[in-house]
Amino acid sequence: MAKRPHILYILSDEHRGQAMGHTGDPNVQTPWMDRLAAEGVSFDRAYANCPICTPSRGTIFTGRHAHAGAVQGFFDVFKPTSPSTATQLRKLGYRTAYFGKWHCGIVRNQVPPSVRDDKTGRFDGGSRNRTPESHRAGFQDWFGFENLNQHFSSSIYEGDNIDPTPLEGYESDALTDKAIEYLQNYDGNEPLFLVLSVTPPHFPLIVPDRWKRFDAGELEVRENFAGDGEMREHLATYYAMIENLDWNIGRLMETIGATAGFEDTLTVYFSDHGDYMGSHGRFNTKEHCHEESVRIPAIFHRPGHIQARGLIDDGMFSLVDLLSTTLGLVGAEAPRWSQGRDFTPAIAGSGEFSPPTDVLLEMQGSPRWNLGMPDWRGLVNDRWKYAFLEDRSERMYDLHEDPFEQTNLAATQPQQCAALRDRLVEMLREARDPYWDVLIEDGVEPDGPTLDVNTGEPPQLFY
Repeated sequence: MAKRPHILYILSDEHRGQAMGHTGDPNVQTPWMDRLAAEGVSFDRAYANCPICTPSRGTIFTGRHAHAGAVQGFFDVFKPTSPSTATQLRKLGYRTAYFGKWHCGIVRNQVPPSVRDDKTGRFDGGSRNRTPESHRAGFQDWFGFENLNQHFSSSIYEGDNIDPTPLEGYESDALTDKAIEYLQNYDGNEPLFLVLSVTPPHFPLIVPDRWKRFDAGELEVRENFAGDGEMREHLATYYAMIENLDWNIGRLMETIGATAGFEDTLTVYFSDHGDYMGSHGRFNTKEHCHEESVRIPAIFHRPGHIQARGLIDDGMFSLVDLLSTTLGLVGAEAPRWSQGRDFTPAIAGSGEFSPPTDVLLEMQGSPRWNLGMPDWRGLVNDRWKYAFLEDRSERMYDLHEDPFEQTNLAATQPQQCAALRDRLVEMLREARDPYWDVLIEDGVEPDGPTLDVNTGEPPQLFY
């Protein structure tokens, strides 16, 4: 059997799928993302099934929906015995390595004394926890951290080391340096599965000065953008962070091209979810069902094996499909426990393929930072977006007539709403969600409004 290709995942956080040159954004310049797409395949409509970090990452590495997977909420951890992309590829002879943000293994008391007693402020930005070995989803070579949100003062835990290793400079640059060094020194006989996971363009919105090229007042904003000059400044920095990431992708690809033994490499670029970044008047916000939140990049590149087709609309790819598709692209079958589809025929341009007609969306295990963050279940198809919230309110948008989702039609088109509701219940039962069908079909109306202690008024649910 011919040696299987190396696999490189480049995973960003909060990069909405609309914010790339080849997907039509008039502001941001992403030459390397555009090049990978032009030489391979980029899905015009790719979705995060659960648009928040931890459960989305669980879906990425298990091929299962968050409600039925190894990571079922924002404060959950990757179950020690759960099979994953890494464990499946190890069965095929792969070496596995992980660099960067994990966010699937926070055990509250796993903070080393050197971090707990630190007085410099380096570890004040987010999770200071060391990811226990049992919660690393089978990755062998580990250079990860949980969730620092501190782009200029990052650190990683290397292998079995108890104490973290500081990263110098900007996180995306430093992690890319680490991954490049690893690739250049890789001398294993096994094919390699390497994940580079960076936090930017996730908040805090900060970037090295050399990338600050945007005039916020001159940005061409989306039709549903709302906000003052400060909101435009946020968007300008977000774009700068994406351009920095694109540059780092270029450095990785140049390393791959110049490193002997990596001539056959499958590269996949994607994000765990999007961000509103001024749309609907919000930024640093996901968790909800709008396109800015659930649409993501999904680019597949493997010269000589994936035809150069650029931006394609061959069905709606979603993160639950990533595990099965990755295995399919390296000539292996998906495991029986995967809930995703193998998009290999659509990506490779070979064979018949009937894409799914709708994608299951959800918010599972919301972190509940405030009362406006309910759990919900939903779906999206070629035309319609539908969501059913835990308080029994509904959202429905006609994406053909209202692509910026500014008019909720749930109350004015009850027949269409009922049809989508029924389809959602079918999808939930197919996806082994044993409770939300009860909420939808047999749930009880709340007795009255909930009061927010901060305002004394009912919470303003944002949808």
